[in-house]
Amino acid sequence: MITLYTPATGFPDLEAKIAYGLARVGLETYGVDKVTIQNDGGFYKVTFLDEGETDLLDQNFNLLCRRLLSSPFIPFNTPGIGGRSANSIALDEDQIFSLKQYLSIQHAIANRKNENVCKHKSRSTGNVIGLTALTSFHNKRDGLDVIAQRKNPRDKSSPKLPRRPTNPKNICKSCALLALLGTWYASFVFNVADREVISIPIPRGRVRGTKLRELSALQHQVRRLWINQKVPQSLIPFMFLGQIPSSARILDGFDLFMATLSGGGSRAYRVDGIFLITIDSYLKFLRANSYNIASIENMKRREAFGALQCLNDIIYYGKKDVLPKFARLYCQQTSSRDNKWMSMLYPETAFYLLKEVAMIDPGIIQNEAIASLARTLRYFVREKKYGYADSIRNARKESKDFEETVAKMLREARLRLEQNEKIHLPTDDEMKEIFRLADKDFDKTKTALVILAFSFQARSEENIETEKEVRHA
Repeated sequence: MITLYTPATGFPDLEAKIAYGLARVGLETYGVDKVTIQNDGGFYKVTFLDEGETDLLDQNFNLLCRRLLSSPFIPFNTPGIGGRSANSIALDEDQIFSLKQYLSIQHAIANRKNENVCKHKSRSTGNVIGLTALTSFHNKRDGLDVIAQRKNPRDKSSPKLPRRPTNPKNICKSCALLALLGTWYASFVFNVADREVISIPIPRGRVRGTKLRELSALQHQVRRLWINQKVPQSLIPFMFLGQIPSSARILDGFDLFMATLSGGGSRAYRVDGIFLITIDSYLKFLRANSYNIASIENMKRREAFGALQCLNDIIYYGKKDVLPKFARLYCQQTSSRDNKWMSMLYPETAFYLLKEVAMIDPGIIQNEAIASLARTLRYFVREKKYGYADSIRNARKESKDFEETVAKMLREARLRLEQNEKIHLPTDDEMKEIFRLADKDFDKTKTALVILAFSFQARSEENIETEKEVRHA
């Protein structure tokens, strides 16, 4: 068994890229069943099930570099790497590398001044955002991160130009090439409007070669992804995962490091944002049913970013009190502006949010009385008359707001029924049941009522109404 160690540079994105690069070499050498990656906290162990030495690994590493990285094409097409840096990273014809320097653990050794952050003594490469976004200061709206530097520091008469400051860190050429291999093997590169995004799955524990192969396949799928709307940065992880439903299974057991970059081309790259997040709650939401994915797509297509931000707060931060606000915004922002059609929550999505996020008992969610009153409230929601829903949402148990709002709504409903409008009215027994539930658990009852009113009528409700009509006849 051969075990290689990443150099513990202190940059989580760079460490993961180097680990994926080493794994890529191992997959080319020994096959998918003999490679594993282990996150040891700050560095990775990459293990190959083979009794030999590293000579074959060295041979294949140099072969991969000559075939893929002997020109600046791949470096130049990596977000964060400009033309000059791409030329310096590309493999020189006479360069030959060995992976023997990765056989020893480096994490217990402190960096010396002017030493490569990987602690390797081979030829170095200068600071490049594309290798680790954490070596660049973030772009700020007020421009305070831009400093004036002379175009030619040695010539005091040369003009001063605004430059983006960096925190210069050198890395050896071998680590730089491995990071590039890892970037284009198991990382996700895509575009959001005019920004480039690079997202690196960070394994929490041990990852086998079969999982790495799935990541590679997913990476090829994401490479063609382009989200053309100017999405708020905080929503990019959620929208990205919603764009690739297969990620719910493949990315299980990973965290996500995501860097958003702007600039490029003739301009210097800037880091607009960095995220290192757990994605379990997102994946659970996406795995639950296909209607959840369709809801994200509907909000994205209609640019309902207010509703999407609320849903992100609900799913990621578990903000239960935002649920009714999300339902209202979803209907408002995804419906047609000319009132020709009304967009409602899918029942499956509504039930998921009520059960998994709000932790409401199914006995309340599926209660016939709640469904009956929600159907009456839905009539007014479809007319975009949100006053009753807002009053119920804001009602407090210690006041009589809930009872007064329901009574007022039912009076208007009876009036409309007398005018031959098709509107449903709950029975007296159903109203008694609703007030009993509200007295027992007020917040959950009113939340369930509002969310169900902003969703399509479920099949179970249709069946209940049909049975009532049959019995009445």
